[in-house]
Amino acid sequence: MSEKIADGFGTLGELCDYHYTFIQDGKLTLIGRQFVNQPTHNWGHRVAFAGTYVLTFDKETNQWERHDFSALVTDENVEETFFVRDDKLYLLTFVNFGAMGFQKLFRWENNSFNELTLTAPETKSLSEGRRTEVLCSSGKSSDGATILLQQDDDCNIQVYSLTVDGNAATIENTSHIAQDSNPLRGLPVIAETVDDKVLISYGVHGCGFRWENSRLFIFDLKSNSARHVDIEGDYTELPRFCFTGPNCSYVNKDTKTWVVAAGSVQVGMTGSEFYGAVWALKGNVFDENSKATWVELPQTVEQGEHVLDGLTLYTITKDAVSKVQLEEI
Repeated sequence: MSEKIADGFGTLGELCDYHYTFIQDGKLTLIGRQFVNQPTHNWGHRVAFAGTYVLTFDKETNQWERHDFSALVTDENVEETFFVRDDKLYLLTFVNFGAMGFQKLFRWENNSFNELTLTAPETKSLSEGRRTEVLCSSGKSSDGATILLQQDDDCNIQVYSLTVDGNAATIENTSHIAQDSNPLRGLPVIAETVDDKVLISYGVHGCGFRWENSRLFIFDLKSNSARHVDIEGDYTELPRFCFTGPNCSYVNKDTKTWVVAAGSVQVGMTGSEFYGAVWALKGNVFDENSKATWVELPQTVEQGEHVLDGLTLYTITKDAVSKVQLEEI
């Protein structure tokens, strides 16, 4: 069980029901998400770019701060993704339906989002109703790039590198994982960059969408090649996370163990319930000569927002900030 270290964020004014959660600037950080309708596409989503707030918790002083921000984008056909690089929080917007195209990049600094000059590939048309998503990998490559992943119309996973130089940023389409290497048409949901290899965990559309707990890719940025990894184990020996998988992820850079925690499991045909387990994929999955095995750790967490700061796992709710220290793995 987690140890409470401070009060939660429930007294910080009117709050959204959903948040993104990160560690940035050394602080626990929550970004509010509000619902935005997309009637042209019979869709809607919960996003921050419409104007919400950033909550930060200082782990040294145990103090909360709230900073509201106005709408960054007002167009309808827009989606967003967040990532952290060099301990700074970034928000990247891109076309949501019918095309692959990056639009704007913002960095959180001095308690506001500031737009950077973005150079990116030309927008490519897709099927009119095709909805796209962009996943940002945690960590950076040896040349300082943040890796972005996006699936195209043919279910190839396009690989992009994003670099930042002061107030300017560049996105380049550097490679892809061909559909032939991705026969299940997996959609990336978690990615971790370690040195020049990217762990890509994915989910598959079928009866709904389901995270694959025994399959992943290791993409080599130097050779631009992908290796598919199958993890052995009976059903009872594998993590039970469903839908988009675990809520938070971390790779121990010393041992290359991959740690995941907290999520949901399916109940019945359409229901779900919280699953507060912590699992570690032990063995160096980045090394093709090493066998990786899932191990369930003894710690569990309560429902809330979750983030891994190294091997310290935080749970954040309106009532409390709690943490649990994981064993060295």
